[in-house]
Amino acid sequence: MTEGDNTQQVLQCMTTEHFVLQTARTATIQEANQRANLFLTSVSSATIALAFVAQVTEMGPPFVLFSLILLPCLFFIGLVTFVRAVQVAIEDMVHARGMARIRHYYTEFAPVMQKYLIHSTHDDRSAVLVDKGFKPSPQQYFMSVSGMVSTINGAIAGVFTGIVATSVFSSGMALGVISGICAFATSSLLLRRYHMRAWAAAEHKLPTLFPGDS
Repeated sequence: MTEGDNTQQVLQCMTTEHFVLQTARTATIQEANQRANLFLTSVSSATIALAFVAQVTEMGPPFVLFSLILLPCLFFIGLVTFVRAVQVAIEDMVHARGMARIRHYYTEFAPVMQKYLIHSTHDDRSAVLVDKGFKPSPQQYFMSVSGMVSTINGAIAGVFTGIVATSVFSSGMALGVISGICAFATSSLLLRRYHMRAWAAAEHKLPTLFPGDS
């Protein structure tokens, strides 16, 4: 083959790979949304069920027993949703960096394209940040699907702990509120720590071939 034919085939392969990665990113976004909807639907249904039981039993022992059975199941759904949301976000990050590498090849092949590309051509953190149009910040975690799920899951853990403390010690609302806040904070911090470690491990395994200037 001539050099021109070889270049044309490489461009076709790169274009196909770019389309495959874009399709994969769309699939990850859809899965994250579906799992978040399933979790929120479960939380909504459980809240309505607890309200009905509380009204019928006047928040007596049957209500406590029902809460102690339902809330751990709800927390489990939230936990697996959170873990999968983190995995999906990592998959999306890998796909975004792969697409950035392909755009970098385009600029190598035709440097004039550089000023017309709005997305990043570097396969570092800018590949994700530039695509989404924001700067890294601690608050951004809570805007993601995993951050939202972890916060709601922490609230579920807090409610469960408060009910247990109130039922076991029979010391009124003060102990239940304090223990619930502690459980909420502990759950949120542990899930946040897991998220950071999983993301850092994924970035460590993915080498950066075309870093940006900053």
